Amino acid sequence: MTGTKEISCWICAGTDLRLLRKGNLPASLSADAFRISDAHYGCTADLYRCEDCGFIECPTLPDVLPFYENMDDSDYEATREPRRLQAARLLRSVERIKSSGRLLDVGAGSGILVDAARQLGFAAEGIEPSYPLWRAALDRGLPVRHGVLPHADVQGPFDLVTVVDVIEHVDDPLGLLGRVRELMTEDGVALIVTPDVRSVAARVMGRYWWHYRIAHIGYFDRDTLTDAARRSGLRVVEMRRPSWYLPVSYLLERLLSYLPRALQVTSWPFLSRWTVRFNLFDSLMVVCRKA
Repeated sequence: MTGTKEISCWICAGTDLRLLRKGNLPASLSADAFRISDAHYGCTADLYRCEDCGFIECPTLPDVLPFYENMDDSDYEATREPRRLQAARLLRSVERIKSSGRLLDVGAGSGILVDAARQLGFAAEGIEPSYPLWRAALDRGLPVRHGVLPHADVQGPFDLVTVVDVIEHVDDPLGLLGRVRELMTEDGVALIVTPDVRSVAARVMGRYWWHYRIAHIGYFDRDTLTDAARRSGLRVVEMRRPSWYLPVSYLLERLLSYLPRALQVTSWPFLSRWTVRFNLFDSLMVVCRKA
């Protein structure tokens, strides 16, 4: 147990945290370690589990925002079209609840979801901390602002706020969700996606689960994600397991990353032409409204 006031749970504020696993970070960190496509699976900071609510976090890692501000990711951009299909599918999954209006994408990257949302008829915009990815969005003529919430130039209300694979990267998830709530219309919807640390895949893979990465500093499951939403003034109205789209070459390279380096093959140009839809059932998608 830590028994210190400096380390507390980011969800319930409890101070009874147990060291679940000692970290194995490299000697020095750089922005490359925080890339969206990083494949150093199993490399994390110290993992602590809250004995009161079960949330798992990395409270001893220093402020990570400067790393994100300088993070670039060419592999992410190379898979733009499959990721756009993924974004469109996420949006279509909630179209019976919210199919039009103003949309804000939090952690927008180079604007992939913003682009997909605009094609579906939303008045969409985004916000992104990475300077390189933000510039890439601007180069494509997409309305993405640089920074994080709160932001003076991001003014609600929004009918739909998307937070896709973002909440696991922040050390104040309740603050983020609270700001999302403030930006929503009274009948607005928040769409949140994050890895599920209690999924079958996570338990089978153990410390080598592909979502155990330096960039992921908070690990949710059904209960802690629902609790975080509730404490932020939101209520979960739907929960499901989202599917993903990626090139076969991208998936194969990451699968082979588990092998010794001498056996890894890093070039699969002919396989990059094929995109597959897959679901490992180790992510959660929740749809929330104001409580």
